[in-house]
Amino acid sequence: MGVRANRTSAGEADPVAALPGHDKARTLRRQGSGMYRFSETGRCWRLVVIGGGSAAAIQVRQGDVPPQDTLVIADRLGTGMEFLEDFTLQSYADELRLSRHQETSRLGVTGQLRPSAAQFDAYVRESLLGSGATLKSARVLEVEGEAGMFLLHVLNGDGRMSYERAEAVVLATGSTPRTPPPGWAEAGAVSHDVVHREHARHRTSRWAGRTVLVVGSGNSAMQVASLVASEAAEVVVLGNRYVGMFPTENPDKYGWRAPSQLACELVAKSALECGRPGWHTTCVRHLVYERLDVRDGEITWTYKAEDNRNPLGSRSLSGRCRHARGRLIGEGGSAWEESRRAEETAVVWATGSEPVLPGGSLIESLARQADGSLLTDEAGRTSVDGVHALGACAGQRAVNETTPALVRGRLPLPKLLAGRGVPVESEVPA
Repeated sequence: MGVRANRTSAGEADPVAALPGHDKARTLRRQGSGMYRFSETGRCWRLVVIGGGSAAAIQVRQGDVPPQDTLVIADRLGTGMEFLEDFTLQSYADELRLSRHQETSRLGVTGQLRPSAAQFDAYVRESLLGSGATLKSARVLEVEGEAGMFLLHVLNGDGRMSYERAEAVVLATGSTPRTPPPGWAEAGAVSHDVVHREHARHRTSRWAGRTVLVVGSGNSAMQVASLVASEAAEVVVLGNRYVGMFPTENPDKYGWRAPSQLACELVAKSALECGRPGWHTTCVRHLVYERLDVRDGEITWTYKAEDNRNPLGSRSLSGRCRHARGRLIGEGGSAWEESRRAEETAVVWATGSEPVLPGGSLIESLARQADGSLLTDEAGRTSVDGVHALGACAGQRAVNETTPALVRGRLPLPKLLAGRGVPVESEVPA
């Protein structure tokens, strides 16, 4: 199968996945009325926040509904980056503050500009535990509209189902790393979070002594490259574009930062030293690629010199060292092609993330942005009256740019989409 570079954009087991049928909530309901129980509170909440990460904490601490009128439902309190563990985050501590109060001292120790993922995870959890909201350890499987309110189907920790009712719902459900396309998954490719989890447990056999192809352009790809470089035979980052370092090459704050800088250094250093006596560090390259294929036990990628006239690509072209051995292809030899044996290669997918959302027709009907995240206005209102969203599931990429949804106002879909030049039907995935 083949993958063409898109020039326009960048495990834990699921306890519900074992349930038969596509609609898990209704499957459980059909198994008998004894499977359901109503909430012990017996109330209709003014607001239910679905999610237990930084966006949920921002909503509870900064939103316009008092915490005592808010129910937070999450199967885990903390961030979606817990798999990074002691890995240093790219954001500064002050950029990760969850409320208007000075809490940054709890994010790390003196002298640390950036906290680790584990430190931020603990900070988010403590923030929610001390917020004054009611917290429920469970998973929302479906959200239904009911007489101007909402009915939430909840899978509890003991495996039984219950309902919760709410006047308004805020989705703060976050996102998850994109998984490799089916053909690549069958060939053994994994998403980048798998590499971090295995590395934290000192399980490096997936990439040790092998060629590692990291597919992606952003920080996730570059950080994986630096993470596996000490054990891999060679590392090649294959991006659909050149992002560059923040802030020297790219004013976008989401340009390469923190551990990504090590990958840049390794590309430049190995370009000078790979093959010379005394150089034993892994060869690392970065290429803007054209096409990537796996076929008949071979993984092949193509690239053009004209697409790699950047500080890293120009140091990664065919001929730079013994690892970079390509074949000229195309009219007039306009492109290079390289290949590796699939059995000797580990492929890591680091192409961004996709929102994590409850099921049900109401959630499926929500208008989406081109990347699959939920379409909202500046107040966090979605295309369904009374349903709001913030954080990664709404395409917000940074904690300090995430603002709480204002749930006291409602906005119908036509007004939400007015002036955007996007037909309503094209925003809703099939």
